[in-house]
Amino acid sequence: MSQVQLTSGSRIVLMGSIPIAFGRTGQPSAYGELVSIGGLYLDTNKKLSAAAATILEIKLFVPKNHFFL
Repeated sequence: MSQVQLTSGSRIVLMGSIPIAFGRTGQPSAYGELVSIGGLYLDTNKKLSAAAATILEIKLFVPKNHFFL
């Protein structure tokens, strides 16, 4: 499990223990849920999604067309 602190009130947690495949390929894939106790505004949602996409692509080699957030 990896955690990234984005701001004082948000973080992304990545868990690699759950197998997943997109389009029946063996390529790296991911699924995520963005959950907040407070309200997630459109601007914040965009920033969090972009940060997650960057982490998945650069650190875990999951292409942008192989994850769902």
